[in-house]
Amino acid sequence: MKKNRFYIILILLLDVFMYSCNEERIGQFPIESTAPQELIDPFVENLKGGATIHYTLPGDADLLYVKATYTLPSGEVKIQKTSAFSSSITIKGFSRSGKSIVELRCVDRSQNESEPIFVEIEPKDSPIFDIYNSFSVEPAFGGIKVSWENTESEEVLIDVLKKDNENNWSSIEKLYTSITKGIGFVRNQEAVESSFGVYVRDTYGNRTDTLYVTEVPFEEQILDKALWKEMRLCPGIEMNIWGAKSMNVLWNGITNEGTAYYLNDSQNGLNSFFTIDLGVKAQLSRFKFWGRSGWYFNLHHPKEFEIWGTNDPIVANSDPCSWNGWTLLTTGVSEKPSGPDPLAADKLSTEDKALAALGEEFEFSEEAPPVRYIRFKKVKTWTNSPNVFLAELSFWGKPLNENQ
Repeated sequence: MKKNRFYIILILLLDVFMYSCNEERIGQFPIESTAPQELIDPFVENLKGGATIHYTLPGDADLLYVKATYTLPSGEVKIQKTSAFSSSITIKGFSRSGKSIVELRCVDRSQNESEPIFVEIEPKDSPIFDIYNSFSVEPAFGGIKVSWENTESEEVLIDVLKKDNENNWSSIEKLYTSITKGIGFVRNQEAVESSFGVYVRDTYGNRTDTLYVTEVPFEEQILDKALWKEMRLCPGIEMNIWGAKSMNVLWNGITNEGTAYYLNDSQNGLNSFFTIDLGVKAQLSRFKFWGRSGWYFNLHHPKEFEIWGTNDPIVANSDPCSWNGWTLLTTGVSEKPSGPDPLAADKLSTEDKALAALGEEFEFSEEAPPVRYIRFKKVKTWTNSPNVFLAELSFWGKPLNENQ
């Protein structure tokens, strides 16, 4: 029995060996050993943080790609390749302006490499320094506001630091962005004098110096949603039967499950609007809204809207269609980082998704009067649809007593 088992194992091993010998090689076998010719007449176009090297390709019929080898200021050796259908190659990752040498080789389909040619480049300062020089930092409600310009649309990280009571610095907010004009907020900070720092880092590890500022954030707090109450809709503005069955879905704390509060426009030409009793008189500072998950910046997602308010309970509880006694507190426009056109969920950029997941945020003017009752009025959706949907609302401000 043992002998038979030995022969069976031997036969199986031989089969595996034979199969391995006959298995086809993945990829192309070298078919010749002649190296391609070098690139012809290279010339350099220096860019911010890099350079584009233009050239004429040699006449080798089996040329596959051009390979550039260079060393970044960090000491990291990088290799960049571009196909034989291109007459230029762009390399990036440099920090401050300075001269550097790039080695260029042609590679054919048999992986033969040409003799190298060496090209001197002198990249301009990286775009991160333009971003750094454009920084504006100022106090905001519950924190600070950082503004910047990124004319090259460089993918960068803007890191916001804060010094604690023991004089240690730590990161409190990381803003990943590539938009040309950006605004970022750091919230949940106390209304006391604090030291902040801001710097820029790119995807290659280059970073700027740190801009240090001392600011006093404006006082605010999130309004207690347990006090909010639903108020009557204007007849003709209806809630969609397959949407949420109560307006309180707007303050249940759920922002990403796909449920939402739906309104249909009225038959008499009124845009959709609804009214909420915040339960407390407050000097409003800012608010956020969340769209329906899976339909961000599309379909019934608000594009343009208005926020109205009153502190008069008679005005708020009278004719639900009347606007007498209501004050326009602010207007807002939903802006998608990747551009103005509506996109399906699977086409949204990373920044689009991050913004929608965090909620779209808008501030009220300091001149806006204190109110207890607010109205959200849809002016336009992202697809000009007759409906509007929202998943959640949050308001911040300073609660007041009725005599203030």
